[in-house]
Amino acid sequence: MGIFQDEDGYAVVFHGSQNETEQGRRNFESLDVFLSWADPRDASRVNSHRTRFERLWSNADPNVRCFDIPEAVRRNIAQFYRPKGGVKLKFDESRRWRHQDEAIKRFLAKKSGVLEMATGTGKTRTALRIIDKLTSRDLADTVIVTMRGNDLLDQWFQGLVKDCNCRLYRQYGSHNDGPRFVATRGPRLLLVSQHHLPEFLKSVETRPERTLIVCDEVHGLGSPSQVRSLSGLVSPLEYRLGLSATPEREYDQSGNDFIDEEIGPVIFEFKVEDAIRRGILCEFDYTALEYELSDEDRGEIRTIIKRHHARKASGDVVSDEALYRDISRVRKVTTEKLEPFREHLARNKSLYNRALIFVETRKYGELVQRLLMDAGIIFGTYYEGDESQRLVEFANGRLGCLVSCHRLSEGIDIKSVKNIVLFSSARAKLETIQRLGRCLRTDPEDKEKRAHVLDFVDFGDDEGDTTDVRRYEWLRALSMTQKDDDE
Repeated sequence: MGIFQDEDGYAVVFHGSQNETEQGRRNFESLDVFLSWADPRDASRVNSHRTRFERLWSNADPNVRCFDIPEAVRRNIAQFYRPKGGVKLKFDESRRWRHQDEAIKRFLAKKSGVLEMATGTGKTRTALRIIDKLTSRDLADTVIVTMRGNDLLDQWFQGLVKDCNCRLYRQYGSHNDGPRFVATRGPRLLLVSQHHLPEFLKSVETRPERTLIVCDEVHGLGSPSQVRSLSGLVSPLEYRLGLSATPEREYDQSGNDFIDEEIGPVIFEFKVEDAIRRGILCEFDYTALEYELSDEDRGEIRTIIKRHHARKASGDVVSDEALYRDISRVRKVTTEKLEPFREHLARNKSLYNRALIFVETRKYGELVQRLLMDAGIIFGTYYEGDESQRLVEFANGRLGCLVSCHRLSEGIDIKSVKNIVLFSSARAKLETIQRLGRCLRTDPEDKEKRAHVLDFVDFGDDEGDTTDVRRYEWLRALSMTQKDDDE
């Protein structure tokens, strides 16, 4: 509220609602204006608002305090707002993150395609800047952001709610803003899970030439179920942005072809090696504990291979990807890894602070948990169905170690994580790169951070499966990458 008054005593009073909630950013707000000379009713309202204003201004209301601006700033009650672009990075910082500018420029020129950027190099920040550029230039007024996992969607929401030019809606988990998004006209943005995406692309009336879709962790879009339900729904949109550290689906050419057709090819690359050299990701040490499969494990793998070839010989449609996945699962749950882990744990307890331990199943996790308890390591678990509060406690440092299955592989940003343990590693690089990204983010609170990756490797190769050896060679070479001081 406020008052304007001239030297003759004529006054104008304005009064409006006070709504500084998130919803207030979306509502249509209004002001009432009263003129002291208009009529007796307006004059009465002017006097009423003047009395209230003076009571507040003079600190006569017990529920309100008024401060001069200089005093409010000194006492940290008010802070200066810095508009976008108002703070210039130091030269070395701008060089460090210049890949984001290059990625944005490339996408705006191409209008569709995938940004292949290592985890921790600012994929989300880059996408937010693309959204801002397209909406602020009035090139797009409908934005759809989609991915798997409610945790990652929540993380996106936190990034958007601070500064978004569009009305913001959510359709995932317990949020059901989809119908409101459909009914809204004007600039709008929907955060939607991949599960709900097909129905909204079919029901939303959009102008394709003014629509942007952002597919985070775009490799997930190539799954067979998404291929069936989304075919032909994404490609008509003018602006199509895919994000991933690992966009290629190994052993799944049909999924890769679908992503290429609906989103577009990779148009920009910034890999883990590039990020370490530029100091965006930290350097890391790599330890590989050797194990050998048991006779029972080897027998199970031989059975899997025989069954696969028998099905192929009988004319069944079977994929090599399924074969490799079944063999990999035997390695992921072999108990032969537990003894070398127990010995390493006894000698290196410090590595289990700010640590993530990836296991394949809850049952296998329970075996690992017993070893942690025997060693006196305080830990939590984060399996499917566990409360997300566990993740919050880990992020806040109340838990030093977290045992998890797949839920933390993608997108979650906890910069203090220094150590990961890979009991479960897929044959394809995709999952390993995602998990590696959990510990390589630089931490402002730990300038000297150096990460550590603990892996398990079988050098035996009895069944012609070189999965472990190939991963060992790749991670070992990657761990030798060093920051380039010239960057």
